[in-house]
Amino acid sequence: MHNLRYQGHVTPRYSNKYRMGLIVPSLNVTIEPEFNIIVPPDISIHATRLKLERGDIESLEKMAKKTEEACELLASANVDVVVYACTTGSLVKGLDWESDLVKRMKARTNAEVTTTARAVVDSLKEMKLRAISVGTPYTKELNRIEKEFIESNGIKVVKIKGLGCVRGEDLHKYDPKKTLELALSVDNEDSEGIFLSCTDLKTVTVIEQLERKLKKPVISSNTATLWKTLRVMKYKNAKIMRCGTLLRQIS
Repeated sequence: MHNLRYQGHVTPRYSNKYRMGLIVPSLNVTIEPEFNIIVPPDISIHATRLKLERGDIESLEKMAKKTEEACELLASANVDVVVYACTTGSLVKGLDWESDLVKRMKARTNAEVTTTARAVVDSLKEMKLRAISVGTPYTKELNRIEKEFIESNGIKVVKIKGLGCVRGEDLHKYDPKKTLELALSVDNEDSEGIFLSCTDLKTVTVIEQLERKLKKPVISSNTATLWKTLRVMKYKNAKIMRCGTLLRQIS
């Protein structure tokens, strides 16, 4: 009879305490790696995907049609929260679109729900930012829509600039150095903080560096989404360091 003793050389994020469910655009290759490296160790990440072929209005609206199905899939994993983890996808038709998206999600799961668009607005207000600069990978059309959404929530967008990406491969060729350059290019003396939009934009490795350089808060779609999700889950006393001021303030 073999006497085998567990060695514990690896530490998977088994879902013993908290389960976070993400609804992710199919072309997104960034949010899961970023979340898995920075979330507290007693939270496991479980994602399902919605088909998104291009970063344009028509494609984002089409993607949302299967939101209910995605919620049901995550509900079967008994997640504690379901997040619509796409920035423009959760604001593409304005305030009513985001509110309706939340209602549709709540109708198909008993878990708490939120969206990246709501997370962004709430995190900007948490940091008491009244005027911001925004860097995105989007087209001018999507930038206009995002600017209108943010300003309809009472926050002024001093400057917004996009990289003009439409396809996933256009965005994925950029490394975090490009994020740094984008943030520096949108900084403005009238902006109180920087928002880096898109859950598929590589940001968490450069936010701390940017805050030191610019002497102002820097929030990304992914840090805002994680901050809001932890709040919705009523997760207390998270210790998330080196990812910006926002995530150091979870309590």
